[in-house]
Amino acid sequence: MSGGGHGRRRGKHEEHEEHVNHERWLVSYADMMTVLMALFIVLFAISKVDPVKATQIKDGFTDGTTATNVVLPGNAGINEVDNGSEVIDLKPLAGGNPMDPTTNNTQKVLDQAQKAAAQADLDAAAKEVADYRAVEKAIDAALVAKGDQQQVTYRITSDGLVVGLVADKVFFANASAEVEPTGLEVLEAIGPILAALPNLIDIQGHTNSLPLNGSAVYRNNWDLSSARANSVLIHFVDVDHLSDQRVEATGFGAARPLYPDTDPRATTGNRRVDLVVSSPSSEQVKALLPQVAAGTPSSGPAELPGDLGIAPDAAPADPTITPHLAGSATVAAGATATGGH
Repeated sequence: MSGGGHGRRRGKHEEHEEHVNHERWLVSYADMMTVLMALFIVLFAISKVDPVKATQIKDGFTDGTTATNVVLPGNAGINEVDNGSEVIDLKPLAGGNPMDPTTNNTQKVLDQAQKAAAQADLDAAAKEVADYRAVEKAIDAALVAKGDQQQVTYRITSDGLVVGLVADKVFFANASAEVEPTGLEVLEAIGPILAALPNLIDIQGHTNSLPLNGSAVYRNNWDLSSARANSVLIHFVDVDHLSDQRVEATGFGAARPLYPDTDPRATTGNRRVDLVVSSPSSEQVKALLPQVAAGTPSSGPAELPGDLGIAPDAAPADPTITPHLAGSATVAAGATATGGH
């Protein structure tokens, strides 16, 4: 009995309650929150789209099956030409490989770009010449008020606007750098106009080729021309308050004549002081200034009767100093072999 009872106790199965994890939902909840957070971050990021770039991207997808490629500015590839403001796709123009030597369409595109740049330079030169003509009119108006409208000349060179002050008996006496009373009146009329301009003003003194003999002050024409340029500069700075940061004086002696010595106007016409309103433009635009100026009228009379034009064989070798004389009765009156330095 006892042995059987012992066997029954060992065979009895004792059941225990199974452990259930009631927190498994937290894992799924955390995963869902992570996905939602990522979704909101993406939505926030794409909510701030550059409309220009978005349009370009949309157009790129739209036209992706055509021959035209959309290239963002500043990222021109081998088949594009970046001209600074837009990117020109050469593929549709060249009809294939733009580097193919059998086609010249690429060169045509480059030629068009060069023509556009040349036209821009020409437009800038025309604008600058128009500004110089306005300066001429302002100076003429100031001189008319003083009755000295015949004492200056105008010409436009690759350096800019040149206002010529004829030295003979108006600005300087023979072998002297002291400005005469009539010359002071002219400087007083011109000075405020030049002071209002932003340009550099280069004051250039010139003499004729007659040797300077017997002067106790100046050794030669170089000294005399420099002294005359300095006299004009000092007047502009001290009287008209022209900034000394944008004015300079240079003496050229007889090295840059307007007329050759064989011309009867050389003795008087070459002794002068030029006020150069310097051009601030590029070299390409400067080179166009004389050409453009030749097609626009000066503020003064186009010609005085008779002998103001320079004959072709008497023109100076340097085309930048070819004179465009306007309204200078003084030069016409000085067409003699007499005169000082």
